[in-house]
Amino acid sequence: MRTKIAIACDDVGFETKKELVKYLVERKNAEIVFDPVKTKEEGQHTYTKLADQMSELIQKDFCRLGIYICGTGIGFTCQANKHWGIRAVPVTDTYSARRARLSQNAQIIGLGCRVNGLESMEMVLDAWYDEAFDFQKARKNSLKNLLVAEENDNQLLVKPDYVSWNMGFKNEEE
Repeated sequence: MRTKIAIACDDVGFETKKELVKYLVERKNAEIVFDPVKTKEEGQHTYTKLADQMSELIQKDFCRLGIYICGTGIGFTCQANKHWGIRAVPVTDTYSARRARLSQNAQIIGLGCRVNGLESMEMVLDAWYDEAFDFQKARKNSLKNLLVAEENDNQLLVKPDYVSWNMGFKNEEE
């Protein structure tokens, strides 16, 4: 089964996004289900809107993973984290990317083309994308922290009625 993934960018990350879409489709067999920025100009001043849209798609279980490419990946991930159940992180190295997925079950990563070149971003993407969070193998501390994160989201954020899955806080089979 092909992994469904959302991808977006600003004007700074537009050219890199085009290359990463090709990489995801050709090398990772991913299915891109959200790619709204079709020209460099369409990416100007849109990271908040795109973060909101991508977060909602993940909440609705249209896809479970998202990537954003800009100068640093920071602003987008800050905005995405305002949404109930979303765990978004800017990553610049393979270790952090892998841990974002394996420890936090992060659904969204932000990549910075002013921080890393394309080859480095592909390695970061591989580290995050290739090994999904596994509730059976996860560290007990990670599992406990995910439950605490869900409690915090319930206290601090409004869970939209349209959220259609457990957002990776818990094993779906339980």
